[in-house]
Order: sequence, then structure tokens, then C-alpha cells
Amino acid sequence: MWWSPDPSVAGAAFGRLQAIGTATVTDGTGDGVAAGLRAALPDLTDAQVGYLVFGLVFAGQLTTDAALGYVVAHALAPGLAGRTAGELDALVAGVLRVHPPAPFSLWRFARTVADLDGVPLPAGAPVLVDTRGIDAGPVVGHPLTFGHGPHFCAGAHLARLKLRTVLEVLRDRFPDARPAGPVSGLVEVHPGGPVGARLAALPVRLHPAR
Repeated sequence: MWWSPDPSVAGAAFGRLQAIGTATVTDGTGDGVAAGLRAALPDLTDAQVGYLVFGLVFAGQLTTDAALGYVVAHALAPGLAGRTAGELDALVAGVLRVHPPAPFSLWRFARTVADLDGVPLPAGAPVLVDTRGIDAGPVVGHPLTFGHGPHFCAGAHLARLKLRTVLEVLRDRFPDARPAGPVSGLVEVHPGGPVGARLAALPVRLHPAR
């Protein structure tokens, strides 16, 4: 989903995606995620379960869409041949730490008067955490790429699995693939809104030059 500067366009797109999530619950067929959630959560309405499906799919897609170029570029630069699943998981986690798909946290609000490194915050002051700035520095504790605690991203596991799967497919089908130019020269674009930067393009050579 590309981000439109028109809120009505973005809102309509979210509405359509949520309707699809609800339809997967109410069509009564299949044994996938929607059916599993419907069976596991009998106290929720179909619309509520559909919203959960929407959240899982959208959160996983949002992360994958923004991070895919960075992950593939950093994986192909040294090559994928012989990489194990564990190594690919570590590579995905490392790239997501430096290039988080959502560069800021959800809004927080100071519950009381607080001092933030010498800056006074009145009660109720809005606070955004710069996830990219924190994670790009020395790692202390839990990286904030997917949030933390009760605000941990619902699509985190799906996003990491999809990114690793892309690398596994590239490793198995195109073990000699390499970026067509230096990774340091790739161009970022910044669509704005809640999503972070992404690569404008990623030229790749799937086979060695002859």
C-alpha cells in the first residue's frame, strides 16, 4: 500500500482492507489464520476477529514493504550461498534494527510533570520516541524496532518470517546474486507518515557477469 497525502484516500484503503479481513472470517471456508482465530476467540464478534486479521496482515505487510530493499541489499552484498536459517534470522534482525520500518513509537503522554534530560515536560505532554536513533546506537537491552511490552507489534513475527523467506528463496534459486552497484550508493525515499524510509530501487545481477 503506497501512502497517499489525502487522508480520505488512505482511510478508504484501510476500510477496504479491513472489510477483506472480516470477509475471510464470515465466508465459512478454509482452515487458515482467520478460521483459527474465529475458533480460538468465540467471545468476539466476526467484525472484531476480522479486525485482528486485518491487523496481522497489515502490520506484517507494512514492515515487509519498507524493509525488504534494505534486507535484500545487505544480504546480497556478501552473498547468500550457504547461509543457514539462523544466520538469515540474525541478518534480518540486524537490518531491521538499523532501518526500522516505523521510525517513531506510538504516541505517549507524560502522566505527571517530568524532566527529560533537562527538558521539562508538563503533565499530558505528547512524546514520540525516535526508534531509529536509539536502535542505530549501541544496543542496550531490547531493540525497539517492533516496540516493547504491551505495545509490541502484532505483525512482528509475520514480518520477520516473510523477510527470511524472501532470502531463502533468493539463496536457493539465485545463490550468485549480487547488487549491481555499491550498497552505499543506493537512494532512499521518505514517503512520510507513520512509515520510514525505503529504497527507491535495488538493481540486482541474478547471475555472474560473463
